[in-house]
Amino acid sequence: MRALTVLLLLAVTACSGSFMGGMEGVLGTGGTGAAGGDVMGTGGGVSGTGGGVAEPPFEPTRFTCDAQQLPTDLPLRRLTRRQFVSVVNDVVARSGLAGADVTAMQLAIRDELSPFPDDRVVGVPGETHGGFSRLDQALQQGHIDASYNLALALGLELTSNTTRRRALVGACATDTVTTNDAQCLRDFITRFGRLLHRRPLTPEDVTFYSSVAGTTPVDPAVLADVIGLMFTSPQFLYHVEEGDPMAAGPTTLDAYALANRLSFHFWQSMPDDALLAAAADGSLLTDVGYRAQVERLFNDARTDGSIDDFFGQWWRLDELPPLNTRLGTPIYDAFAGRDIPTATLHTEMNAEVLELARDVTRRAAPLAELLTSRRFFARTDSLARLYAQPRWDGMGTPPDFVQPERHGLLTRAAFLSTGSANTRPVMKGFRIRNALLCTKLPPPPPGAGATPLPLAPDLTTREVVERITESSTTCSGCHQGLLNPLGFVTENFDAMGRSRTTQRLYSENGMPLLDKPVSTSAAPNVAGHTTLIDDAAELHELMLKGEFQTCFARQYFRFTFQRVEDETKDGCLLKSLQDESLAGKPVAEVIKAVALAPEFKRRDVR
Repeated sequence: MRALTVLLLLAVTACSGSFMGGMEGVLGTGGTGAAGGDVMGTGGGVSGTGGGVAEPPFEPTRFTCDAQQLPTDLPLRRLTRRQFVSVVNDVVARSGLAGADVTAMQLAIRDELSPFPDDRVVGVPGETHGGFSRLDQALQQGHIDASYNLALALGLELTSNTTRRRALVGACATDTVTTNDAQCLRDFITRFGRLLHRRPLTPEDVTFYSSVAGTTPVDPAVLADVIGLMFTSPQFLYHVEEGDPMAAGPTTLDAYALANRLSFHFWQSMPDDALLAAAADGSLLTDVGYRAQVERLFNDARTDGSIDDFFGQWWRLDELPPLNTRLGTPIYDAFAGRDIPTATLHTEMNAEVLELARDVTRRAAPLAELLTSRRFFARTDSLARLYAQPRWDGMGTPPDFVQPERHGLLTRAAFLSTGSANTRPVMKGFRIRNALLCTKLPPPPPGAGATPLPLAPDLTTREVVERITESSTTCSGCHQGLLNPLGFVTENFDAMGRSRTTQRLYSENGMPLLDKPVSTSAAPNVAGHTTLIDDAAELHELMLKGEFQTCFARQYFRFTFQRVEDETKDGCLLKSLQDESLAGKPVAEVIKAVALAPEFKRRDVR
């Protein structure tokens, strides 16, 4: 059979760039766009100028604590989309309306909530994938329009009938007596404003909101205007944190600001009544009272959402594309076989690893189990079939993987699947190196450009990647030394996460050409280890010599304080996080320790 050829566009414009050409026509290995082929152009060595191999030290970066350094806080932050939606729904649920009316209200405002813009992850300098959990804080016209329209809708809905007005404001809003109307409104503003401001209103606040009422303070239209105004206040839309008004520099947060910081950190929503009560009676500012609230909030099921947020962003789960977009193409159909991916399979894969993260966190297991746990969480037949075992019904203790080669996190489908018929060793390596180990890769060498390369139909994906990226000094530094080996170690799994010992190669019309053995042997250059390993279990072991724990410390710091760490100014908390992680403390205890740290309870006043 004559050799088939295809042009591969080798994008070497950045160390974190990706190959954008199609390989699937020859090898069943790639495709177009971001979910397609897999070659990355990179700079060589640690300087990005070609040549040598970076050798990370055996010891991870050690953070140092200088108690004289003062961390710098972020300026005023608006609520993220998730927080905004959560708070609106919480306010409606706690407005005094009956349960059925609450449900009806939430349905009525759903269309007004949907236009609120999604947040874009804020990237970390030197990284082109992923980001940290502050999300985009840029104020767009969409935020203003959506919050304004929602405020109007909420005002109208909450006052739309006598039953709702009586439940929300009180009987004084619907009786025939008019002499008590002004006080009725002020009492309502005081009570409802405490929900929206997430702290008691000042007398000046009450007077301000009352000032729009005119001579008919409990008229439905007036009440709707007052409610709308309250929902557009900065105290509702932003995290307004107050401390000592005379302070300059670090100041301890007051009880309500601390309650809000705790609640948004653990629940991504406003404080509940118990937390506001602890702020009101001062117990939140005592050691015992504060610790009790940290335990209570962490143990609440609402914290699972924050656990999902953190690990989903750290592990870059949003990068897994839908797996059914190539159905109908000959090579992909032949590759998938009877395991036809559904439109939701990629979300099921992500849900599985998030359940792993919750399991490790909730049962007080050490950080190492995030990498090494073999517990099986596939709850759907379509996902379980890829793992070659029956789905878990969610009852009792999750079973272990039956396949011995499933060694932990990196052998789960969410870390293996690509949306094409081809694995992506370079992108797998980049994700491990840059996201899980927090290694910043060097910039590309000068003059990097696109190179078309012919390929034969008898090469495995690994052989293709090696031929393209390791044959020249401009690419080999990053690829051979930092990226490729980490991806090669899991080449015993295909692009849907199924176990394999060989890679089947296809012609353009999907006909099998041959099966070639896959090789997983590679020198990972992790924790100073530059000799060959053979599987993910050995890679997990090397990652746990310190780089993974140190990366966790960085990432959870970013999630907590919603900014990039400064190793000098933030060294004390980073060191504490790192030390506890390296000591094998349970993930749950490390997470709670952040909320208990002095840095969590104060802000910098400039």
